Amino acid sequence: MKRIAACLSIMAVALGLTILPGLAEGKKVTLSGYLLDQMCGQEIKDPAKAKEHTRECALMDHCAASGYGIYVDGKLLKFDKAGSQPARTLLENSKKEKEIEVIAEGTLSGNVLTVTSLKEK
Repeated sequence: MKRIAACLSIMAVALGLTILPGLAEGKKVTLSGYLLDQMCGQEIKDPAKAKEHTRECALMDHCAASGYGIYVDGKLLKFDKAGSQPARTLLENSKKEKEIEVIAEGTLSGNVLTVTSLKEK
């Protein structure tokens, strides 16, 4: 009986971990991470690479045209089109060449963040 209860507990935890990430769907979130262009950000798998991504690269025409996003928890969350505009302005005005950490607020839907606030950390 104890074995069955333990198995059920493990299954409940596993199911909870599967469902929990979906709970943020459509909810307001505050995220802290590195500001990247979407073109480069989609290719980055190592958080150390996200940290080292340069402002100069993110402002290159072809990179900037892809839009921007925030690299958090080992993945890129894309900003909506309107959210990419303040991201570009933030990059243009930043004094940092790399390690551009930001705090983004908005509504998360899938891997797209509808940005309501963006500031450099």
